[in-house]
Amino acid sequence: MQMSRTGALAIAGLGLALLIAGPLLPGGERLIRNGPPQGGHVTDLARAADGSVLAGTQDGALWRLAEGRWSRINLDLGGQPVTALPAGVANDLMRAPIGTAGGLINGPPGLPPLRDRVSDQAVTDAGLVVATGDGLQVAGDGRWQTALPGVQVYRLGVQPANGSDYLHAGTIGQGVFSARVEDLRDWIANADGLPAASRVYSFAVTAGGRLIAGTDHGLYWQTAPQQPWRMLRVGLEDSRILSLLLEPAVDAGTQPLWIGSDSGLYRVDLTEHQERVAAAAYAVLVDAPPEHLRYGISWILPQDDGVLFSAGDVYQYGEFGLKGWYWISLAGLLLVLAGGWLFPARAAAAQDETGSASGSRAGA
Repeated sequence: MQMSRTGALAIAGLGLALLIAGPLLPGGERLIRNGPPQGGHVTDLARAADGSVLAGTQDGALWRLAEGRWSRINLDLGGQPVTALPAGVANDLMRAPIGTAGGLINGPPGLPPLRDRVSDQAVTDAGLVVATGDGLQVAGDGRWQTALPGVQVYRLGVQPANGSDYLHAGTIGQGVFSARVEDLRDWIANADGLPAASRVYSFAVTAGGRLIAGTDHGLYWQTAPQQPWRMLRVGLEDSRILSLLLEPAVDAGTQPLWIGSDSGLYRVDLTEHQERVAAAAYAVLVDAPPEHLRYGISWILPQDDGVLFSAGDVYQYGEFGLKGWYWISLAGLLLVLAGGWLFPARAAAAQDETGSASGSRAGA
C-alpha cells in the first residue's frame, strides 16, 4: 500500500518542526569554549567602551569579540605577552595604553616609555597608575612618579569610600596598600587581619561599598579602608582566589559572587548587613574547563546572563540550548527530504492509476 499525500505532508511537516526546534530547545546552564579562532594562550580580558570584549594573548595578539564573533586587531606589540588591558578602553586601541611583559604601549603623551613588565593599570582622576614588579608608576606633572618601590604589585582596585575614591594595590607577599586617589603619593599599608606575607590577586566592591580581596588563603573583606580584614568563609579558605566578579543585588537582596580559582569556576550568594558581609552557603563549583589543572581562571566578565572567563582559552558559562541539538535538526531535515520525495512519488503513482483506468475504459 502506497502512502497518501496527507501522510507525506505530515512527515515533511514533522521534519520542518524538528528542523526549527533544534536550536531553540532549552538545555540549561553549561560551559562552552568561546575563544579566538586561532587559539593562543589568553592572558587578559577586558570590556571595551562599546560593550565588546578584548582579549590579549601570550604571543602578543589582540582580539575583539563583538556580536558573537572574534576579529583580530591589527596592532603590533612586538610579540610581547599582553598583561594589562584597561577596562572601559575606548574603541580605538591604537591610542589606548596597553600593558605588556615588555612595558607600556601607548603611554601618556610626553612621558618617557615604561619598559618594566606591567601587571595591571588603572585610569583615575589623578592620572594613569601602572602596577609593576617594582612598585607603581603614576603619571602626573609631566613625568612618571614612583610609589611603593621594591613592592611587587599584582592587582589594582578602585573603591568609593568615606566620600573619596581609594585605590588599592594587591601585592605578592605584602598584602594590600591603599591611597586616596587625590593623593597617590601617600600609600599606607592596609593588611591588618590578612595572613602574613599574603598574596592578593583580585578585588571586588559590594553594593554597600565594602572591599573584598581574593588572596592565596581565600577571601577577606573590610568595612572601610584601614579597618581590620575579616575572613569571608565560602569553603575556599585554602585556595588561591585569582579573579572575582560581583554582580548587582537580586530581588532577595543577595549578591551573586563569581570566583575564579585554580580548580575551576565557583558561585556563591553574599548577604550584606550593617555590620558584616557573609555567604549564604558555601561556594558551589559551577564547572571547570578541560585545562583547569594547568591554568587557573584569571579574569571573569559578565556576558549574556552568565560569565565569560579566561583559563588558557576563553570560556563562557550560561544558559544555552540543548547540547547536541543539531542531531534533532538533522533528523528533521531528513524527514523533510523524505516527505518531499514521497509526495511526488505518490502524485506520480496516482497519475499512472488515473491513466490506466482511462485506457481501460477506452478499450472497452
